[in-house]
Amino acid sequence: MKALTLYHPWAMFIETGWKEVETRDWYTAYRGPLAIHASKHYTPQEAFAYADIVRFVHVVSPEDYSFPAIKESMGCVVAICRLSHCVPAQYVESVCRKFKDGPFEPKHGWRIEKAMGNYEAGRWAWILRDVMAVDPPIPARGYQKLWDWHP
Repeated sequence: MKALTLYHPWAMFIETGWKEVETRDWYTAYRGPLAIHASKHYTPQEAFAYADIVRFVHVVSPEDYSFPAIKESMGCVVAICRLSHCVPAQYVESVCRKFKDGPFEPKHGWRIEKAMGNYEAGRWAWILRDVMAVDPPIPARGYQKLWDWHP
């Protein structure tokens, strides 16, 4: 199975179903099962982004997903999903309405989804469907780009 390593809080937002689109600066032709791996490391920018997003979207209370709690899942696969589409980020809303297999709309709306990604021109929106949390998280070594994970 292919896997993608993300920093927390982004991996946690996917795991909990609040983030259904991952934005990247590169395109992938891969479609299919995808493991979401939480990096072992994070930078202060991620900590600040986490606090800002929690306040902005009221996703969870900081007590429920504090960085000490998140640290337990760092370096682990935290979710499994299906990468269904990869579309230009700047046109994501209009393109997602026209999918042949049915339109896609994030369950929490585009306003919240766009608060959790970079949708500038030249970037790509990866549409993640059928997300299932992995409980307990499975320790794994992460890599850059897409990598092969053997559960």
